[in-house]
Amino acid sequence: MKTNQIKVFIITLLIVFGLCPNNSQAQIELSSSINFGFPILINNYNQNLFYGQLAAGMKLGVSYKPNETQFYPTLEFAFGRTRLPIQQFESNVAYLSSNYMNVMAKANFVMNVFGENTLFLGLGIGLDHLNTKAIGVSGTNGGMMRAVIDSTSNINKFAPAVALGLEYVYGESVGKQLYMSVGADVHATLLLQDQNEYAITIHDATNNILNYNSALEGKLITPDFHITLHYMLGKELFVWKGKNKDK
Repeated sequence: MKTNQIKVFIITLLIVFGLCPNNSQAQIELSSSINFGFPILINNYNQNLFYGQLAAGMKLGVSYKPNETQFYPTLEFAFGRTRLPIQQFESNVAYLSSNYMNVMAKANFVMNVFGENTLFLGLGIGLDHLNTKAIGVSGTNGGMMRAVIDSTSNINKFAPAVALGLEYVYGESVGKQLYMSVGADVHATLLLQDQNEYAITIHDATNNILNYNSALEGKLITPDFHITLHYMLGKELFVWKGKNKDK
């Protein structure tokens, strides 16, 4: 990870959480979500929007939420699996299967819509980490083809990222100890040029051998959908009404 990227991320955390109001009634909220994404990467090596891509993973979050606030910060950690295109050839695309991790600081703005329903607008900045695990081929007769990574150079597993998202909560669930929400994000990652270079060999369906020098670079845009479970610390989940034991 580059030193400048670390400094930017730390400064962002301090700014976002420094905006928290000094409110003794504030509470900590934990969240866990399941995510499904559709990564899109267009560059000189790939012009195909559809290459059998899918990203799936989980996201964990912790939020600082003052009572009756219109703004609150969240720190999120996400991880999962994704497919990214490395080389298009004819109607096929060679792709990299990678594990991903992301750490992001988010600012959330609360909006009341349609009566008691609540909508959250989230803006985030953070870092992505990509770790390539395998290479494959999608498209016509892709299952009959074989791709091999011959060599790599200038590998940088970290990349800056930003996100914009909406979260919807039905009814008067917000403020309760346990509630659920659904949402959608657009996650943008900047894969810098002259990094993450791959020399690959592809054996096509007719046993022709194709050699390419490619790179994982450009603006990676990942729309995703998620379902999130929220848990507010410091509140009783179940209230038992018993007899008063005071004499």
